[in-house]
Formats: sequence, structure tokens, C-alpha cells
Amino acid sequence: MNEIIKITEQNGRQAVSARELYERLGYNTAVWSRWYKKNIIQNPFAIENQDYVGFNIMLNGNQVQDFALSIDFAKRLSMMARTETGEQIRNYFIEVENRATKPKSAAELLLQQCQIMVEHERRMSQLEEKVGEIEAKTTTRPDYFTVVGYATIRRIPCGLSLASRMGRRASQLCKERGIPTDEIPDPRFGKVKLYPKHILQEVFDTPLN
Repeated sequence: MNEIIKITEQNGRQAVSARELYERLGYNTAVWSRWYKKNIIQNPFAIENQDYVGFNIMLNGNQVQDFALSIDFAKRLSMMARTETGEQIRNYFIEVENRATKPKSAAELLLQQCQIMVEHERRMSQLEEKVGEIEAKTTTRPDYFTVVGYATIRRIPCGLSLASRMGRRASQLCKERGIPTDEIPDPRFGKVKLYPKHILQEVFDTPLN
């Protein structure tokens, strides 16, 4: 499909320049201001910020008025021209809309699903990191941390399985050395144990068997 008029993205929606549409329709540039006032600003069927958004551009060193038009509104303005060019542009906009609503292929749908899954995993990772940071700070003992909180501070990936193993190691070391542990409420597990920072450092620095 040959591009008759440039289509851009404005706030997530497709849009075209009113000035470019005006020129493509073959109107006299000398009456541009009269045309847009009558057909855009004073148009009783046009809604600002929905059908059009006004903005200024620099043209030949001067600041001039332009509008970002929705595809549907641009199509209506093309129909009003009642010329062969207007009909061509109208058909072009219809083809653009049809392509936008065309069902995706199996490969495109699969790619879209993969992108959604990657984004979901990224957000879950960020959420887990945030929870870890909160856990690390929610204690009256600044040198005590949860296993996940300490891992988060050191940027060490730590799932539930690893956290459980590290927790058992930390508990054993504290018990052997007579070092007290602490605990904090946790909405997921009821309560979570806290361990001294130097114990957790030793546990994480020791290779797993």
C-alpha cells in the first residue's frame, strides 16, 4: 500500500496533519486559515481532543497553526471535498483502518503472547525485589535481615527453595553460637525470621553442598 499521506501516532492513536491533508486535497494554500476555521474549529460535528488537537509548527520561519486529525475525522473531511483526490484519500484511510483491524496471524499472536509473558515476569521480579527491600527494613534491629531481604540488598536471585535452605543454615549457625534470632509479621507466611547480617553473609558466601 503506497503512503498517500503520512500517518503518525498521537497519544497512542493514529493521526494525520490537517495542513498536509489540506494540501493533498488540492486546496489553495492562501485560504488555509478560512478552511480550518470552517471545517475544523467551527464544525458542529467535530469534537476537540477527540477528532482534532490543535498545535503550532514552524513554517518558513513563521509559527503557523496545524491540527492532528483522527483518521475517522480526516476521512470525513476527504469525503466533503467531493473530488477525485478526496475519494482516493478517503479510500486510503479505509484501507489503513482495515489493516489495523485485520486478524493477526498465528505467528503474530504467539509473539504477542510471548511479549505479554516477558512483561509479566519482569513485573513479578520487580515486585519480589520490592517486597525484599521492605522486609529488609521492617525491623527494629538495623543489623538483622530476612534471608530474602539480605539477598535483595546483595542483588542475589533468591527463590523460595533457596531462601528455605539458607534460612535453615542461618538458624543452625545461630543456635550453635548462641546468637538470638528475631522475626517479623509477613502477610504471606505469617512470620519470617530475621538473622544477623554477619551470619547471613557467612551463609551466602559458603558454597552449597
